[in-house]
Amino acid sequence: MLILLLGLTPGESMPITNVWDFLSFDKIAHFFVFAVLVFLFILGFSKQYTFLFFRYYAVPLAIGISILYGLIIEIGQTFIPERGLEPLDILANTIGVFAGWFAFYMIYKI
Repeated sequence: MLILLLGLTPGESMPITNVWDFLSFDKIAHFFVFAVLVFLFILGFSKQYTFLFFRYYAVPLAIGISILYGLIIEIGQTFIPERGLEPLDILANTIGVFAGWFAFYMIYKI
């Protein structure tokens, strides 16, 4: 829910940074939030025993759900004043998803 609220915040509420456009606060926030999201999804899916499907397919489900959630938020931003669908946000979300997966792998699988 917090990710949805932050993702749909009006554009004038975002901090302004003077770093390259891709490394703005917005892109770093997208990356970090989606890395944490997918990490927690994989952790939660793999540690539960009620639904074996979620346990066995924790990684592809977490990656798919997280990327789809990022796309839905970006599409939802088209309805918010001064916000819109930004391909670089989608890229930052997706890179964050795979970074979260990599972090999980490095911590739990090695």
